[in-house]
Amino acid sequence: MSVRHPTRRQVLAGLTGALGIASTQAPKVFATEIGTKRSLAAIAAEKGIKFGASFAVHELNGPRGHDYVQMYLRDARLLTSELGFKLATLRPTADKIDFYDADRLIEFAEKHAMQVRGHTLIWNDALPDWIKQASAADCRELLQSHIETVVTRYSNRVAYWDVVNEPIGPWDNNPGNLRGGPFYAAFGEGYIKRAFDVARRFAPAAMLVLNEAQTETHDDNGATFRDSLLGLLKRLKSEGAPIDAVGIESHLRVGAPHDFPTFAGFLSEIADMGYAIHITELDVNDTGVGGSISERDAKVAALYESYLTEVLKLEAVKVVELWQLSDGTSWMKDPATIAQLGLRNDARPLIYDDAFQKKPAWEAVARALSNAPIRSA
Repeated sequence: MSVRHPTRRQVLAGLTGALGIASTQAPKVFATEIGTKRSLAAIAAEKGIKFGASFAVHELNGPRGHDYVQMYLRDARLLTSELGFKLATLRPTADKIDFYDADRLIEFAEKHAMQVRGHTLIWNDALPDWIKQASAADCRELLQSHIETVVTRYSNRVAYWDVVNEPIGPWDNNPGNLRGGPFYAAFGEGYIKRAFDVARRFAPAAMLVLNEAQTETHDDNGATFRDSLLGLLKRLKSEGAPIDAVGIESHLRVGAPHDFPTFAGFLSEIADMGYAIHITELDVNDTGVGGSISERDAKVAALYESYLTEVLKLEAVKVVELWQLSDGTSWMKDPATIAQLGLRNDARPLIYDDAFQKKPAWEAVARALSNAPIRSA
C-alpha cells in the first residue's frame, strides 16, 4: 500500500536568497584545474558522467559562505537550483515575478564555468496560495506563460530543465496514480506533455527532464512508484512528448528495504525507451541508525557505494547529483523538517560534515565513480 511522505520542499519554501544580477556572458569552458586532484567532478568526467549537487544561494552571504563555495568549486560541475526556480519563489503573488534567486544562481554558475539545472518549471506541489485558488482556465494560461517567460529569460544559460517534477502521487487516487493539483485539474494528464511541448519550443537546445521520487525502495511503495512511472513514460512516449531524460530522486535510507540489482533493472526499462537517466537529489538518511559517529558514517558510505556501483553500470546514467554536499546545509537539518518528518537533529546524510570536511561517504562516491564504465560519446 502506498504511503505519502511529507514533502521537504514545503518546509523549505519560505527561504529566500540575497539579491543578484545575472551575468550576460556565455558560459566558459569548465576550469579543469579546479578539480583534477581528487575531484569528484573530474573523476566522473573521465567516465562521461556529469557530477554536481543542489546549491542554495542564500548560503553565499552566510558566515560559512567561503567554505561553502570552495566545496562546490572542488567537486561540482552542475548545480541544481534548490528553491530559486520554483513557483513559490518566482511567483509569490499573482502580479509579481521575483527572479533574484534564479539570477544569482546563474551568475554564480557562469562565473565558475558550471552548468545549471533549473528545478522545476511545473509541479503540482509547494505552490503559492494564489495558484492553488486559481481557476482551471487561469492555470492553463499560467502553464504556457510561465514556461515561456522563464525559459526565454535564461535562453541558453540553463543546460537542463526539470520541466515536470514528481507527477506520481498515489494518495490522490487519480488514474495512473498521478498527483493531483491545479495543473492536473486544469489539463488532466495532458498537462505533462503540454509542459514539455512548450519547454521544447522555447528551449530547443536544453535537455528536458521529468523528475520523480520514491522509486528506490524494495517495498510496496517503491513498486507502486516504479510501475506508475513506467506506465506514464510509455504513454508520454507514444504521444511524442519531447522528454530527453528521466530524473530519479534518490533519497536513500539506511535500514530501508533496498534491492539495487532489481532497481537497476527498472532503470534499464527506462533506458530501453530511449531516455537518458539522471540520478538526482541523492543523499542518505541515517535516522534511526545507532552507534558512534564513525559507525554511522560507515553505514552511510556503504549505502552510497552499493547504490552507485549498481546504477552506474548502466551507460544510460549520465548525471549524478547530490541534494547539497554538506551535512550542515542539508534539508535534514532544517528544524521544521526535523519535526515534521521525525528526523534526528544530528543527521549525517552527505559527503562533507558540518565543518566542510570530507567524510567516508566522499571516498565511497569517488570509488563508485572510478569503477564505473566509460560512457560512449
